[in-house]
Formats: sequence, C-alpha cells, structure tokens
Amino acid sequence: MTKFFDMIYLFFMTFCKLCFIGMVAITSYVVFGRYVLRSSPTWGEPVVLMCMVYMSLISAALAIRKDTHIRMTIIDFLLPEKVVNVMKAAAQICIFAFSIFMIVYGWRFSMLAGRNLMTGVGIRSMWLYLSVPMAGAAMCLMEIERLLNFIQRHRNKDFPGSPADHNDHPQQSAVIQGKEETA
Repeated sequence: MTKFFDMIYLFFMTFCKLCFIGMVAITSYVVFGRYVLRSSPTWGEPVVLMCMVYMSLISAALAIRKDTHIRMTIIDFLLPEKVVNVMKAAAQICIFAFSIFMIVYGWRFSMLAGRNLMTGVGIRSMWLYLSVPMAGAAMCLMEIERLLNFIQRHRNKDFPGSPADHNDHPQQSAVIQGKEETA
C-alpha cells in the first residue's frame, strides 16, 4: 500500500515542480519581453498565476503526508499523551473532512466559473478553479495514508514487542533485539 501512496506523492510532487519551472520560465519571458523587446505577452501573468495557485494548493497536500504543515505544538507538552493522541486523531479527521469539502464545493464552483473567460489567456476560468478540487483530492489521499498509519501505530502500541513499537524508538529496539550499538 505504501508504494501506491509513494506513486501518488511522486505524481503530485512532479506536478508542483513543473508548475514552478513554468512559473520561472514564463516570468523570465515576460520580463525579457517587457524590458528588452518592449512588448510583453498578455497571456504571461494569468498563466503564472494559474501555476502558482496549483502549486501552492497541491504542495499543502504534500505537507500533510510529510507532517511538515504549520501547527502549534505547545499543547503537546501541557496535556497528557492520551488527550494529545485524541486531539491528533480529531485533527486528522477534520483535515479529511475539509478535503472532501474542497472536492465537492471546489468542483461546483469550478463548474460555475466555467461560464467566464480568463483575461489575456482566452480559456475558461474553470481551469484556474479546478485547482481546489484537485488539491482536495490530493489532501484526501495523503490524509487517508496518515489515518491508516495512525490507526496501525496505535493498534500495534497495544501489543508490546510488535515491530511497529520498535520503530518508534530505534535505540530501544536495538537493545531489545540484543544488538546494542556503541557510538
């Protein structure tokens, strides 16, 4: 199952990298056209905006998988571990619910925006707003993996000596297995 999520992560990461490369290339071309050729393309800025929107929303989903999103952790030190675990589980469920919200209402809004054209590009605004349901789908997939890992970690925690229990504390697992390492 991890390979499936690794492939999805790689797909979205590659998409974000391509958006970033596109932003840099198009912005360079627009600046070159504006200051050297004295003629700037009208499509440049809207396309850069679209790349930026897609990249920023989808990269937020990638941060969920790696657990690198912004959060406050002071509560983790003030409350008991069981309360913190319940709060983490509730936060993951809320993120999952929000990603479903993004998919459903982002799709509806995209279809509504499909009536308008983007200035300078001549394509429907729907393509800009499709970034919301696409990011929602990415968030949903990344959160499904986090939820599955969270459940598995807490199930294995109930059974001392399980392999997942040893992965949480690598030094302790080496001692348990009789392979005490010295530095």
